[in-house]
This record gives sequence, C-alpha cells and structure tokens, in this order.
Amino acid sequence: MCWRADSSPVPSSPSSPNRSRYVLIGLLIGGIIYGGIRMLLPVADDAMKMMYPRGYQELVEQYSAEYDMDENFIYAVCKIESNFQPDAVSKVGARGLMQMMEPAFDWVQYRTADESGTTYEQVYDPEVGIKYGTCMLSLLKQEMGDDERIILASYHAGMNAVKGWLENPEYSSDGETLDVIPFSDTNWYVNKVLETKEIYERLY
Repeated sequence: MCWRADSSPVPSSPSSPNRSRYVLIGLLIGGIIYGGIRMLLPVADDAMKMMYPRGYQELVEQYSAEYDMDENFIYAVCKIESNFQPDAVSKVGARGLMQMMEPAFDWVQYRTADESGTTYEQVYDPEVGIKYGTCMLSLLKQEMGDDERIILASYHAGMNAVKGWLENPEYSSDGETLDVIPFSDTNWYVNKVLETKEIYERLY
C-alpha cells in the first residue's frame, strides 16, 4: 500500500495478472448468462404460442384474404372474444368465435345482399362465425376508415356510438381519431385486442 502526502491510505491497483483474471471471469459469466437466455427464448416462445394459438388457421387465412383483413387482427379478436371457443355465449347473448349479436349478423347479411340462407343459429359453426365476424370488421373498416381503434370500438359498442364520440370534442380532438373511449368496457376491449395483435405479430 502507498500513501498520500496527507497520510491517507490509497489502495494499490491490482496487478496485471489479477486484472486479466477478473476480465476473464466477467466474460465467462456474461457468456453463460447470454447462452442461458438464448436457450430459454425458444422455450418461452413455445409456451406463448400455446397461450396464443392460431386457432382455425385455415379459416382465418381464407376469410382474412377474402375480406382484406390482417390475419393477426382476426386472431386477436377471436382470442379476446371467445378464446377460440366456438360455442361461447356472452352474458348479453353474443355467440360464437367472434361473439356476434343477432342484429349485427342480420346487418352483415343485409349489407352484403347475402342470400345463402345461413341463419344466426349457425354462428356457432366455426366457419360461419369467422366468415361473418371477419366480414363485419371489413364492413366497419369501409364505413369508419382504417383506424383499428375505431374499427374495434365500433365492433364492440356500435357504429352510431362511435360516430357520436367522434363528433364530441371531449372524446376526439379532430373528428377522425378517438382520444378517449368513454365506455370503460369498450376501452378495455380495444386496448386488449390491440395488445394481443402485437403478441401475434411477435410470435408468428
């Protein structure tokens, strides 16, 4: 140990061999941590894919293409609406994979001049549920624009409600985007679907 002029002790710096050893140990520990993380990432992704599956993939791909909608957007809606359970029924009576109400189903048929004979009772069928739910989101996109927040809010709360919000400066500063969604359940729904869409984009 050496000393300052004021007699306060100053520790000597470690010798070169010691310094090299510390550097090597640090690099080794860093390498182990990095390698462990790299090994765990695929496992974590596999677990996430089990939580966020691409349910009914063939149908989602088919009708997303037919109605010009983002597949991950449709997966996210199905995940949040029903967790991919085709027989799901909400407390207000919405049914199927994409939780359609009967008036919404009838509106889609009216707007598309649908003469297929398909009835609301068939919405539990995965193909019917995905086809009509995706078609409805596509129609809302045509009516309300490309903003996914507005599309989802319209799907959940209805177009008329959203149009009223867009006209209200408390909720929209420019009449085109929603700064505030006044219905708490709709606000939660919109944010949750968009978060889930981001997860699908990352996983697949």
